[in-house]
Amino acid sequence: MIKYAALALSLISVSVLANSTLGSMSNVPDVKNEAKKGLHGQVGLGFANMSEYIGAKNTENIFVPLLNVSYNDTFYIKFNRLGAWFYKSDNGFRVGGVLTIQAGYDKSELPDNLINKIGKEDTTLVGINAQYKKGMFTAEAGFLTGTGDNGKNNEGSEGGKFYAQAGYTFLATPQYTLTGMVKLAKWDEDLVEYYYDTKNASTNVTVGLVGTYKLTDKWTMLGAVTATSLGDEIVDSAMVEDDSANMILVGATYSF
Repeated sequence: MIKYAALALSLISVSVLANSTLGSMSNVPDVKNEAKKGLHGQVGLGFANMSEYIGAKNTENIFVPLLNVSYNDTFYIKFNRLGAWFYKSDNGFRVGGVLTIQAGYDKSELPDNLINKIGKEDTTLVGINAQYKKGMFTAEAGFLTGTGDNGKNNEGSEGGKFYAQAGYTFLATPQYTLTGMVKLAKWDEDLVEYYYDTKNASTNVTVGLVGTYKLTDKWTMLGAVTATSLGDEIVDSAMVEDDSANMILVGATYSF
């Protein structure tokens, strides 16, 4: 099972993202953009069906924590990301720093035809990101690099990646929303080599839909569907059994 290392967090998540397996949820765009003071956001629980790892043929059903919490609209935790905005303009543009986890895999999850099966640990990625919001439209881009905690022979970085994504909420009422999104993630050759033993950079493309339905002033139902198409350089790896990775999630969150 893909596992995220527990992250010490300083906001609501003085708790941790303990062994969460929901990597795809980092792609889900915000549907609540109000700037508020103090600690606020949504916490909840979801149930997801997703690939055991990116490129696996088998899927798994898991319960996952749903966290989207902000402090003074500056520090935040969103699913498997911890970040802070260093610069915010009045026109919706902001720049900040972000920390996240790239999920690894256990050797027991790899195809049986691999003679020497070796699992790969989760990787801590840190970097910078920029975001722009206007009305129902949100765009974000960032560059992340490994910290070297699981590098080859424990030396150097595992590599990095650049991502760019956009989301648009095309249905919005006081009771429900529906948001579409697309994301490009370009892995450099070091990151691809570390996880898939091929030596070329690769670009994955994700599309998705996220819907919310407000049950009460505090409780909201959430559903998400994402589909990721893997780059050819990753698909060529012996570890990859499927050239796509899909996720379906339903859950509920409590706003505070």
